Amino acid sequence: MAGRGTMPPVAELPLPDHIDGDPDDRLVFRRGKLRKREDDEVRMLREALENLVDVPRVKRILLELSRFYNPVTNKPVMSLETRRRVAGLLEAGDPDAAKVLLDAHLAEYLKMDDRRSGGGSV
Repeated sequence: MAGRGTMPPVAELPLPDHIDGDPDDRLVFRRGKLRKREDDEVRMLREALENLVDVPRVKRILLELSRFYNPVTNKPVMSLETRRRVAGLLEAGDPDAAKVLLDAHLAEYLKMDDRRSGGGSV
């Protein structure tokens, strides 16, 4: 048993029998519990994907993503070229092509993030 004001040994901490939710969600150990990793870039990319009919909103999200730095690529999370291509597709009335481009960008970002954290192969 742990003394007052000290953390109990790991062996005394209860471990969950199972983890509810999507098995593809990335988890981190934070504040003594296993929690879903919060990633603003991923959340914002998914928000853009969900709102492709709202072109001004998507353009604002992509602009904000261009301000995030990706240390793996040493570049912004959203490049100017990708941002312009997505905006151009949406303005031309082709949300399906914009979705394909954003889905590919999100998949590549998640793959790079897994490599950085040691979860994937290099």
